[in-house]
Amino acid sequence: MKNSMCKRLLAAILALVMMLGVMSLLSCADDQQEGNGDTPADEGTTPDEGGETDEGAPEERLPLNLPEVNYNGAQIHVMEWSAGGQVDTGKGWIPWEEIDVDDYDGDLLTGAIYDRNSLIEETYGVVITKEYVSVDQGYDTKIRNNHNSGDDAYQVMTLRSLGITTFILENLMTNMYDLEHVDTGKIWWNQDSVSSYTLGSTLYFAAPELLLRDKGATAAMYYNSKVAADHEITDLYDLVKNGDWTWETFIDYCERVSTSLDGDDLMNSINDQWGIVGSDSDVFRLFSGTGIKFAHIDEDGYLAYDFGDEDSILKMQEVFEEIIYSDFFCHNGLVAFEGAATTAPFRSDNALFTIAGVREVNTMRAMTTDYGILPVPKYDSYQDDYSSLVWVHDDSVLGIPSAVEDEEMVGLIVEAMSYYSWYDVYPKFYDTVIMGRSTRDEQSKEMLEIVFRTRLYDPGQFWDSGSGASGIQNKYLRLPVTKESNISSIWSSYEEAVEKRFEEINTIIDESMW
Repeated sequence: MKNSMCKRLLAAILALVMMLGVMSLLSCADDQQEGNGDTPADEGTTPDEGGETDEGAPEERLPLNLPEVNYNGAQIHVMEWSAGGQVDTGKGWIPWEEIDVDDYDGDLLTGAIYDRNSLIEETYGVVITKEYVSVDQGYDTKIRNNHNSGDDAYQVMTLRSLGITTFILENLMTNMYDLEHVDTGKIWWNQDSVSSYTLGSTLYFAAPELLLRDKGATAAMYYNSKVAADHEITDLYDLVKNGDWTWETFIDYCERVSTSLDGDDLMNSINDQWGIVGSDSDVFRLFSGTGIKFAHIDEDGYLAYDFGDEDSILKMQEVFEEIIYSDFFCHNGLVAFEGAATTAPFRSDNALFTIAGVREVNTMRAMTTDYGILPVPKYDSYQDDYSSLVWVHDDSVLGIPSAVEDEEMVGLIVEAMSYYSWYDVYPKFYDTVIMGRSTRDEQSKEMLEIVFRTRLYDPGQFWDSGSGASGIQNKYLRLPVTKESNISSIWSSYEEAVEKRFEEINTIIDESMW
């Protein structure tokens, strides 16, 4: 049974926060260009029937533990997010279908999704359908109208996490903690997403494993095999597996490769040989590789800000001084790319590395040169593990609108879809999307397992979308263009606003959620 009083209180709470100046981060999202906004949970390695996960799951798949029930043809209509009117898959905002396919077309991943839905439809007597709606073309209006009219037109929705605040502020979503058949503690729910999207006793969005776009939005580093071989760089995979893939080694290799090739002795052209090519969002991907979040949700459900101590400021400073502002980093906002995509020098063998979301594999299929995939480097070898940021502009999280009439049914179907996705679809995602079409060697699959195992969701990027945390984040995002570099000074100008914002949110949670 839904805790409606709790939800109304949270809506009023967050509405107050909105009045204080909430929506700057959302407007920043709209400014992102598709080519630049690429895009650890306890979820384990690649799931496989008969396999084992890092959570210690038994060799045989875990039981689903859902009741036997038939819903007599009830509809599960999913509204999926897109942008710019895109409705076709395989590129841009929709690199892979994740909810529903029209028919089995011979592709193993498509077939796995088709088989999953067919099984669930037959078992539970439902019909699963989807509809793409652009976030810039009435997405929020549809959900709002659906809520106000009580029409129950959409039983499930997906959205990039950058835009979730509005839907919670207006009390448009169901608290998934109140749903009988949803067990967010299972391995088919990404646990870092569950903890990061929790506020107090509520969970309105999260990333169950039926989603694939969150994986496409996960940060990874790609290396060009030809450029690496030409410079006798042959130990990248061993470095990763030994825990020694660090900033120091990464910078050393970038410097070794970087050289002017056009005769002017200057690093100023797409035709020079670069250590790495990237975009402004790499600031966050590299910084998050240190394992530091801007904020986290503590064990009591409060929002806690992590940035601002000496360690985090030092590491953010180093991101700019040692990497972004270096002579080996080809930034697409600073170098004349002549309209080329961010990864163009990488694909033309003019860069050793590029850093982007995993979805970028879809743009690399035409490469004649082999390439490999690595996690983002750690800060140093003393860091416990790698850390792979899920980028809020491109990811996908799932929620259930509060206008849904049969919450028990919808929760059961979401749980079943997540369960079968973890065991039957996710392995095909590796074997067909990653191995069969994109990367060229078996060890890259092992690297991707590390990338997905160490996914990081940063609450500081999506919960506070006002002048506090997000203000300083947006500032950092734009620094490569402005060339500012005093991180301590920048932090000082935002510190008071950040502390005030988080104090307000946590005070309200304390007074209202328990």
